[in-house]
Amino acid sequence: MKLLTQRFEALHLTVVGAHQQPGKPPKMDWVPIVFIVFKVAVFGTGMFFAIKWHYDQGKKEKEEASRSQMPTERSPGTLE
Repeated sequence: MKLLTQRFEALHLTVVGAHQQPGKPPKMDWVPIVFIVFKVAVFGTGMFFAIKWHYDQGKKEKEEASRSQMPTERSPGTLE
């Protein structure tokens, strides 16, 4: 059992690294979390404004199309 424990500790130090203490989380665990949250926020904001812009462009085109189909008023005496 002692040999198995020694081998596990040696493997653990190899995997974890000799500079870290076993059982203690590394100090830089928060970096990936912050970067992922930032990335999701930036891409989410960009997607929101991209969808909003395309929606507004479609709405604008529909308004212009409905305006061009409206009959224009003719004043008497003008030729057309």
